[in-house]
Amino acid sequence: MNKSSPHVRSIAGDLIFTVLTFGLFNIYVQYVQIQALNDMLKQPKYSFLKWAFFSIITFGLYHIYHEYRIGRDLAILLGHPESFSPYLQVLLTCFALHIIADAIQQSEINQYFGVNSL
Repeated sequence: MNKSSPHVRSIAGDLIFTVLTFGLFNIYVQYVQIQALNDMLKQPKYSFLKWAFFSIITFGLYHIYHEYRIGRDLAILLGHPESFSPYLQVLLTCFALHIIADAIQQSEINQYFGVNSL
């Protein structure tokens, strides 16, 4: 895989490590994706600590909103503001498939940096 940016990650690797660690690796994936989005937006719009804090005190409800916001911003950055992707990510997150939603987001981050492989 051509890593033209430190934000380009292996989606398959992230999925495998997340499954092997019973989901704990996905917390790191969230951190990395938040850093990538802040760099892509060229502003500190997202905060890992804010995401973690509000996700814990709202029993995960904030995470659903967070997934929508990230999906919406990625769609806008990729030039598809009317994309269904943010809504798909919310549905996946609601049905406890947030790992798949994160894989879609990472795919879009990789696409932004010109890499289209897993």
